[in-house]
Amino acid sequence: MLNILGQSVSQTYPSGQGILPLPDVSDAFRLRSNYTPIGEGMTEDEKVGQRITRARKEAGLTQQQLASMLGVSRPAVAQWEKGRTSPSAENLRNVATATNKPLIYFFTGAGVKTDDFDEAPRLRGQVPLISWVQAGAWTEPFCPVSDDFEYYPAPPTCGPRAFGLRVRGESMIEVYPPGTLIFVDPDVEPVSGDDVVVQCEQHGGVEATFKRYIIEPGVGPMLKVLNKDWREQYMDFTKDCRIIGVVMAQMTLRRQ
Repeated sequence: MLNILGQSVSQTYPSGQGILPLPDVSDAFRLRSNYTPIGEGMTEDEKVGQRITRARKEAGLTQQQLASMLGVSRPAVAQWEKGRTSPSAENLRNVATATNKPLIYFFTGAGVKTDDFDEAPRLRGQVPLISWVQAGAWTEPFCPVSDDFEYYPAPPTCGPRAFGLRVRGESMIEVYPPGTLIFVDPDVEPVSGDDVVVQCEQHGGVEATFKRYIIEPGVGPMLKVLNKDWREQYMDFTKDCRIIGVVMAQMTLRRQ
């Protein structure tokens, strides 16, 4: 049985009961009554497993992609979906976040609604987290996509070829501390004031950098750092530089 807070689903959720007493589900949430239950005669673990499968497919995720987002193995996800093992409470909450489903869905098959909150923007697929070296090749016709990448939910403003980068260094620390995840779209045309990932050829090599794109009348484009203590506040945007993509969103992970 699925174990949450020391009690199995069958103990905390008797047949026919309308509300599951989870501590993090507010009384403001109401269950829809017009849903079709999964698998009559199935065990609770099997029902939860089928709902994980359905939620994953509706989110457009493979088992490997979901496993990477949760920090578990693909076989672990497969075992959950078959109802052979139970995800921990933390893993199930992470599944709910990754698939954009309310936690209660995995116990009842129903969604929740409330008049107290505006509807959140719908996430669009997944974004691979790549290295700064890989970023230079991302705009080529054949982008390196692999199940080996770590994936994160794509922000609503990102296009299908967006990718993620982890900020390194302190040149943009006033807005983007080191370790911040940035989501970059290579198909967005930059305008003055956008934060961009740029590739510049220097000394025969290729170096990627992350700066604010500024266009001043009569001066031309420049790249600006966001660290008031940085010695050089501006960099020239020369003919050897090209913009790889525009930063569309950022995410700071409190725990990794």
